[in-house]
Amino acid sequence: MTLKVVNFPVSNISDVPNALRLLADNIEAGEYGDAHNLGWVIDKGHGEIAIGLLGQCSEPGTNLYFLFGLGMRKIEDI
Repeated sequence: MTLKVVNFPVSNISDVPNALRLLADNIEAGEYGDAHNLGWVIDKGHGEIAIGLLGQCSEPGTNLYFLFGLGMRKIEDI
């Protein structure tokens, strides 16, 4: 398995909706292979965090935990 931390394809990532639209365009273009699953975390402000998983998996909780763990390891190695 190859782990790749995805950089959003815009210079101004403060515009979250626009950055996500561009990421979706790159996913549709095949830039990230088949993109089976995508884990997300949203800082909603005021101490609230939302998490979720998009994709095709039979055990979403396990897959989300695994994806975030891999992402954490990748960030630690940078």
